[in-house]
Amino acid sequence: MLQKMRAGAQGMLAKVLVGLIVFVLAVFGFGAFDLFSTSEPVAATVNGDDITERALDVETDRRRAAVEAQYGEDVPAQYIEQLVQRSLVLESLIAQALIDRAAADLNLTIADQAVQTLIRQQFSDDDYYRRFLSWQGHTPLTYQAATAEGEIRRQLVRGFSDTAFVTNREVRGAARLRLQRRDVAWLLFDVETLAASVQVADAEIEEHYGTHLDDYMTDERFDFDFVRLPKAALTEDIEPEDIDQDAVAQAYEDETAMLEPRRHGAHILLEVNDERSVEDAKSILLDVRSEVDAGADFAAKARELSEDAGSAAEGGDLGAAGKGVFAAPFEEALWALAPGQMSDPVETEFGVHLVKLIAIEDPEIPPLEERRDAIVASLRDAEGQRRFDEALDEMKEIAFEQADSLAALTESFGLAIEQLDGATRTSQDGILADNAVRQALFADDVLFEAYNSDAVASADGHIVVGRLRARHPAEERPLEEVREAIRSQLANTQALGLAEEAAFNALAALSSGVTPADVATQSGVDWERGDGLQIDNSEVPAAIVKTAFEMAAPAAGERQTEVATLANGSRAVLVLSNVVLADYQALSDSERTAMAEVVKREIAERDYLALLASLRANSSVTAISFNDAQ
Repeated sequence: MLQKMRAGAQGMLAKVLVGLIVFVLAVFGFGAFDLFSTSEPVAATVNGDDITERALDVETDRRRAAVEAQYGEDVPAQYIEQLVQRSLVLESLIAQALIDRAAADLNLTIADQAVQTLIRQQFSDDDYYRRFLSWQGHTPLTYQAATAEGEIRRQLVRGFSDTAFVTNREVRGAARLRLQRRDVAWLLFDVETLAASVQVADAEIEEHYGTHLDDYMTDERFDFDFVRLPKAALTEDIEPEDIDQDAVAQAYEDETAMLEPRRHGAHILLEVNDERSVEDAKSILLDVRSEVDAGADFAAKARELSEDAGSAAEGGDLGAAGKGVFAAPFEEALWALAPGQMSDPVETEFGVHLVKLIAIEDPEIPPLEERRDAIVASLRDAEGQRRFDEALDEMKEIAFEQADSLAALTESFGLAIEQLDGATRTSQDGILADNAVRQALFADDVLFEAYNSDAVASADGHIVVGRLRARHPAEERPLEEVREAIRSQLANTQALGLAEEAAFNALAALSSGVTPADVATQSGVDWERGDGLQIDNSEVPAAIVKTAFEMAAPAAGERQTEVATLANGSRAVLVLSNVVLADYQALSDSERTAMAEVVKREIAERDYLALLASLRANSSVTAISFNDAQ
């Protein structure tokens, strides 16, 4: 083969091609390769940075997988589609891009060690951590990056929640409105009740079926062959006694080496601003240090002078912490002190600090025998994961190189070929309950090129490879199969019109002076009452409560009328007769505190949304339309 390549390279055609490549590179440089490549479709552009449709698809799939993991296999596909709409996902990605730019402009950062600490606090079990990454479609590195980005965004958001404040007047006003009571009565024209009385002729059903055949097709179905290798098959022969004791000792040494002494510190912070220079702050803190050396209480000075809102009230106490928590100059100063000592003034991005080391807390190091079983279990898991990862790589290679059959996989790993029949693109049972497996089996290469799927690791600890065995196109469903569904649909459509007409007539009658009792008699529906209704009432339909609290308060002796539309299309004619504002003085202290927190959160959220609106107004943002995103 090499000899043929050498011979071919001497031909005239090869020389012309080489000459053409040299010319293009000489004129355009290596950027010339971009001339022959196509860029990914872009879903949105934020200040010149693209959000690709691939990134949108990945994030949408990740969120769908998260919903499935949270709610289980039985959650309807339609519910997932409602929760995770691509248009909303795109808007959130645009908002993230805007916030990321704002955070970068403010130089907000988080140390790598702090990110790892957050992840360790979130996941105490390594196996669960790996399963979680699989569910979310992350690798350890991408999840660390996502965690860092999310924490930086939260820093910015916390800036609003931590600085939001609410006045007593605002709390009183909010309490009076939020806890008010309204006397409401309503006539409900229920669609389901009306639909039960509607007669639908067979001719109407047949006409509807004939003109809407596309709505009555079966789903396209697929039959797959697949193999799966369980992780347990790779790890079942790993016995505790097989674990190398030198490895156990080394793991124990590594574990205990990470248990560094923690430093319990305190500080006094002076901010630097237009009225106080760095030198001024240092001079003040040097005087404070002299006073403390002469017998003054450091904690009292911190409460008096420190401008760190988080620690000043605690006498500057920062608690005990390991390395990687504080800013580098601060950490360097703290770690250089002996207990009881104070540093020279230290400058950081937050201002100038006077640092005091209160104590060094040595970690409690358990003996090896106490940790042996846990370390052995961890090493067994690590060896099992190594074998699993190795098998995954090997199965990926075989599935790709011998893409027209599963035979090589069955021979190499001793696997049996299993079958999955009648699957649809929305199926979520069996192996299709796993999002990664579902994506692999329904990939274009599998469905249209008849290749093996990629080998993927499922959340339940299997490696799966599949291929298409048969494809069943969508077919028209027989009329008799869908007759009752069409009858119900047409009856419901007519009932919607009847409910709307009845509500309009009742409202018109009330407006013309007909008494509520006579309106009820004419409508054939009884009045329902909600005396003293509050906005958080969960027993009355939500649409009725919402409409009742959107209506203007009636004058004394008068009433207001309105129509509410319920989620299923039913209509309710409302009569609001009285509004009583809440008495703030009658609230308990705990109720007042809770109300203040609610108002404060709303103010923080309002300010945050205003920030997003401002960032978007002052940024260049283009995005595909919702319909294009489907």
